[in-house]
Amino acid sequence: MSKKHMGSSIDDFLKEERVFEKAQNQAIKEVVAWQLAQAMKEKRFRRTAWRPC
Repeated sequence: MSKKHMGSSIDDFLKEERVFEKAQNQAIKEVVAWQLAQAMKEKRFRRTAWRPC
């Protein structure tokens, strides 16, 4: 009899270490930053072209 998954999940581990929310928030930030970079490439938008007031 073989099990597909052995032991606990990474989520369970992070929760045990009390860093689940912090890791999840960081992952979300990285995904949003990646998506923004992809959209900027697609639109040929450069960071230097945008200057805040």
